Parts: sequence; structure tokens; C-alpha cells
Amino acid sequence: MKKINRPSILAIDDKPDELVSQFALDLKSRVAARVIHPQDVEMSDLEDADLVLVDYRLDSWPERDGQSVSLKPATGMALAAVLREQVDRSQKDRLTAFALHTGHLNDIQGRFPPATAQHVLARLNNLEWTFPKAELNRYDRMVLLADAIRRIPKNWPEDSDCSTLTVRQLLKLDEDADWFDRCWNDVLNCRVPVQELTAGGHGILFIRWLLHQVLPYPCFLWAEQWVAARLRISVEALREVLDGNSILARDLKSMRYSGILAGFLGDRWWRGALEDYVWVAAGHAADGQQLQETLTERAGLELDPVDVNPAVVCVDADLQPTGQFLAPMDVVTIRPDHWPPFADPAWVDVETVRDDPTLLPMIDPLNLHRVTSDDE
Repeated sequence: MKKINRPSILAIDDKPDELVSQFALDLKSRVAARVIHPQDVEMSDLEDADLVLVDYRLDSWPERDGQSVSLKPATGMALAAVLREQVDRSQKDRLTAFALHTGHLNDIQGRFPPATAQHVLARLNNLEWTFPKAELNRYDRMVLLADAIRRIPKNWPEDSDCSTLTVRQLLKLDEDADWFDRCWNDVLNCRVPVQELTAGGHGILFIRWLLHQVLPYPCFLWAEQWVAARLRISVEALREVLDGNSILARDLKSMRYSGILAGFLGDRWWRGALEDYVWVAAGHAADGQQLQETLTERAGLELDPVDVNPAVVCVDADLQPTGQFLAPMDVVTIRPDHWPPFADPAWVDVETVRDDPTLLPMIDPLNLHRVTSDDE
């Protein structure tokens, strides 16, 4: 196939005709996309793809029935494992990502909430991501992932300094910024796989680290709920600022993450940059009043304040931020499966836990008495 400048996506589906028009409509000219039946996959198809999407249910595949049991991948997960091994053994000069594309996430998500299942299932099954067919923005994410794979070097630099520089360039971490050292230390604390990559590791390790352990959680990058909590304003107030062109809006824009996979799960901001900004805005003290006055002046409008300090971001039963900010005395820490130890804690308000018994096993043992006590 002729080399193209656009990212390339290959979808493997047992009912390809139903997917072709949908891909053409939603992906348009952003990528070179093909949809083929699993029976028709050739090695060249895989090698030309930046991202391979495999349907989970492969019911319409009659040619498979006459094969021995070892040649009958029952699901897309099994097929993806076989195809990935073939791609990794080939001598092509770039990388290929694999993701599940399914309309039946409920069949495989187990006890994981839907949003968590997308990256946890991928991590457990040697995949980069899981795309539910019902998700409206999945095509934008597909394009971002395919484009990210094109930017990862096939042969990661073996020199330690070059490897570190590659990570910083991919993250677009500005070494001239005042907050650079703090942000880089935050990255290192989140166990960026520099050593594994330097030792000959697969370049996709870096993509997986971001997709599976960083972007879904509050780590060195923060989603808007954590940004608002640190600024001690409501999420709605933050959005109003970001929609404008005030000094505060420009300040926040300078701290927004713009590196590889930016926007995959929504906007993110550098935590270290924001912490430094708040410290200066508050007059180098834990002064909430000074912070509020500074932000109001730079925003050019009154900002809806958060009265608690510190403001804790609460998550719901699906482990998604609610936009509700409470004081530490009103929340408990939970330890969900696969929540990274280097991420900020997951906090749930006490009443939510009492109303949902499925959360009880996740509660930090040190907090359990606060839920079961009659005095609370």
C-alpha cells in the first residue's frame, strides 16, 4: 500500500458492510480507514495500520468452523492477541496499536464501572484501549490514538539522556517554564517507564502508561474538577473562565497539557504548574481570601467560590468525579481495583458509601469506622 501522511485505522469486524458507511461518515478524511472481515486479514493490512480495531463478537465467521480448536479465536480479544504477535514479529519500521471495538461492553466488563473498564480491560488483555460502539466521541479518540502511535519511535533511544529527552518532548514539558522541575518530579513519581524503554522496551509501553495509569486518574495531570478544587471555585466558574479571554483564562491555557494524547479523555492541566500558580496567587501563603481576590481580578468577573478548605474532589460509584467538593471530615478514602498508588486518593462522601454497600469493600480500613459508626 502507498505510504500516506494521515493516520491509518484498520477495523476488523465480522459484519464489515454495516461499519463501512459509519466509518466514512464519522472519520471522514482525518484518517485512512478500512473495514475488513477477519477472514480477509493479510499481514500487509496490519503493517500498514497505526491502529487496529477488533470487534469483540465474531459470530459471522463460518470459515472458522472447519478449523482445529487452536485456530478458532472465539472472541476479538483472542484474535487481537494472535494478530499482535504477528505484527510484533514483523520487520516493519513503525508501531501498531490494538484496541477492542465492541457493542457489548456489558458482556466483558465484569465488576468494573464502564469508564474504568475501558482502560482496565485493555491493560489486562494486552490492548491499548476498549472503544464501546455506543460512545459518541469514540471516533475522535481513535484518531488521537492512531496519531499518537505514529509519533512514538519504533526504536526507543538506548541512551538514558536521550530517552529522558524523548519523554519530555512527547509530553511537551517546557524546560524553560518556572514550574518545570516540579512537573518533571511529578512525572517521575508516577513511574514513567523510562528505564524499561531505555532497556529495549516496546515504545507502546509509553502510550499504555499514559492511557492506563495517568489520563484516567488524578496524577501529574489534573482534569477540570481537580483544577477547580485547587483554585477553590466551582467547576461552572472554571468553565466560564475558560470560555473567555481574560488574563486568568490565558494563565490556565499556558498550564494546559498539550502533549501526546492531549484531549483523549478531555482537557488536562499540569498539576505542578497549577500548584505553583496558586502559591504565588495566594501571596506565598495558605491564604484563601488572597487567592480569591487575585483570581477575581485576573478573571475580570466574580467567581463562584468553594467554601471548604482544602476542597476534596468526590467520585461517584463509577469512580468518576462528581463536581462536588467537600471537606476532608465529610469524606472517606476508597481503594478501588487498579487505582494507581501514585495517584491522588479516591474520595467518596460518607452518605454515598452508606447508600451503596458495594463501596464498603473498597474503603480504607482506617476510614471504615466513620461509615459504620452511629455517631457519624
